[in-house]
Amino acid sequence: MKDDKNHGGVRIDPDRAHWTMWGEVDAAVQARDSGRLAAHLRGRVDETLTVDLEQVTFIDSGGLRLLYHAAETTASPPVLVRTPTKVRDLLRLTGVDTMFVLAD
Repeated sequence: MKDDKNHGGVRIDPDRAHWTMWGEVDAAVQARDSGRLAAHLRGRVDETLTVDLEQVTFIDSGGLRLLYHAAETTASPPVLVRTPTKVRDLLRLTGVDTMFVLAD
């Protein structure tokens, strides 16, 4: 997948429960990536998912749904690392920040 500055996506670490979200994580990313993200988590329900958000430039309800689904699927709350202030603020505004561990 090409990392186009005008779009976004989620890179999955195949060896552990770790995602790196980048760019504009929106409804298009959710529609495109939700199936493979769910499949990745199915084999790792007992692992703690870590999500690196440092490269996120924008996130909307579609991106939040990806994070919300991860929190609903895993045994322990996902750990969000290097979370930009704008993403942290949106999590708080929507009331889902308590579903995650906000590291850093």
